[in-house]
Amino acid sequence: ASHVRQRKDPYFGDGQKKKDWHNKEAIRRDSERVGNGEQGKPYPMTDAERVDQAYRENGFNIFVSDKISLNRSLPDIRHPNCKNKLYLEKLPNTSVIIPFHNEGWSSLLRTVHSVLNRSPPELIAEVVLVDDFSDREHLKKRLEDYMAQFPNVRILRTKKREGLIRTRMLGASVAIGDVITFLDSHCEANVNWLPPLLDRIARNRKTIVCPMIDVIDHDHFGYETQAGDAMRGAFDWEMYYKRIPIPPELQKLDPSDPFESPVMAGGLFAVDRKWFWELGGYDAGLEIWGGEQYEISFKVWMCGGRMEDIPCSRVGHIYRKYVPYKVPTGVSLAR
Repeated sequence: ASHVRQRKDPYFGDGQKKKDWHNKEAIRRDSERVGNGEQGKPYPMTDAERVDQAYRENGFNIFVSDKISLNRSLPDIRHPNCKNKLYLEKLPNTSVIIPFHNEGWSSLLRTVHSVLNRSPPELIAEVVLVDDFSDREHLKKRLEDYMAQFPNVRILRTKKREGLIRTRMLGASVAIGDVITFLDSHCEANVNWLPPLLDRIARNRKTIVCPMIDVIDHDHFGYETQAGDAMRGAFDWEMYYKRIPIPPELQKLDPSDPFESPVMAGGLFAVDRKWFWELGGYDAGLEIWGGEQYEISFKVWMCGGRMEDIPCSRVGHIYRKYVPYKVPTGVSLAR
């Protein structure tokens, strides 16, 4: 019952003032939206729309993505307790870093729109799109012209193909926010996703926090939880990332509370900007994605920090059917 009492008292615990960060008006507007893919519903595809070419360039069905609004509504699938949680009134702001390489137009824009639509504006210092040497025409002047309407969105470009890790590092190196939040370029941030992440960092700057990653189907773009939902990150002897159940002794009385995780999934997390550099950032010798989440996870636990998953923060991610591009040096993913 203690956590119920806490919610009613805006000064619980450490005496710092709390508030409800939900944007009730935006939630109401979203609830009234109807149309293709709205409320995270699958898009009803015809056979003609299941064309393989749509996948070849992106690893997911870009035709369907293009038919869904850039501002589409998502189902609020958080634990019901999340709706009543209060977070610190004074939170650090964040630079949202979104690296991309030859990303589809609508999937990249929907990522940016979801962040701007579902984040308190005072918490977004900037959104930094980092282009890893894309050669698609729509990602050049057209993208710059489009993003000019958002004063706090900027585009950086690498001078040669660098790969995900160095591209992220470039974004982090110019970030001005107190916190760095990394997202992939085909995500959709869900309702009130940001305050629960920043709240944990405000309480302990050495905490790295990860949202719950929901699944956006690569075919019909339906939005749903991952199998098993809240689980810890781990890995097997071949260093493949695995999700394992939270052991009984670590389960919280309130399943919506943050829980510790040994290893992050990789693409979506927030970290205090100075702490990220104190940890040495990423190893700049990492050519391709897949090992960086272990490096940062091991470092944070070994250097007096901690890593948590935050059930009240949810971000959808398109898990691609396959990776549609070559990695920078032309090396094979298999070693």
